[in-house]
Amino acid sequence: MIDFHCHILPDLDDGAPDWEHSVEMARIAVADGISGIVCTPHLSPVFPDNDRKAVMASVEQLRIRLRKAEIPLELYPGAELAIDSDLGEKIKSNEVMTINDNRNVALIEMPVETIPPNIERFFWSIQSTGIDIVLGHPERNPCLMKDPSILFRWIQRGVMVQVTASALAGKHGHQVRDFTVNLLKRRMIHLVASDSHGPTRRRPGLSAARAVVESVIGKEEAHKIFCENPQQLLLGTVPDFAPPLQALKKTSFLQRILTLRS
Repeated sequence: MIDFHCHILPDLDDGAPDWEHSVEMARIAVADGISGIVCTPHLSPVFPDNDRKAVMASVEQLRIRLRKAEIPLELYPGAELAIDSDLGEKIKSNEVMTINDNRNVALIEMPVETIPPNIERFFWSIQSTGIDIVLGHPERNPCLMKDPSILFRWIQRGVMVQVTASALAGKHGHQVRDFTVNLLKRRMIHLVASDSHGPTRRRPGLSAARAVVESVIGKEEAHKIFCENPQQLLLGTVPDFAPPLQALKKTSFLQRILTLRS
């Protein structure tokens, strides 16, 4: 499996605090069946220094340490990019990191509380430069839980969805888990990643989530989500996804809970 979203690089954001923690995260990942990790530190106003140069240097240092520790884990550079009106220009100028430095795919952080105004215009501004978007952890956003047709519309317009493994494992609560499973059934999930921030805080594991996915949509589709899709995106090519099923309609809170439990 390939972990497409992981804060394994040390002392860059709120992820691993030092090299020792980074190496321990790598050991945990390999033991769980992960063969590669995309290193995705935050690039945001809170962490403004995580530009392309900083990420590449840190990835290379961690590669050296993993070789010395004989940990067979591939590392790929990346970043979790905050929504920014100038992001398209920053990607074009090679200032910020795309996935595997391919300048074709960008991981965009979905805010966990709100939907920013003009977000669809923002998506278009990125896509118009030739960059494909992977949207990180939208399953935790209460606005999208209330009205999943919004996410359905974004997917129809070419946005890919990455959900967090811990959401499928129920570690963000039953409502988030049930909503995420419903997205899975409706072909609205393209990747599952750990979004790990340390050896204990959301550990870098995918196997438990993969078991859930296999139980819901089968082993073949799970293999695509955990192996084939991330591999293709690392190469800068978008997999041939089946179209999403009809979006859930906006419902009241009570109706939503009854639907999620059905």
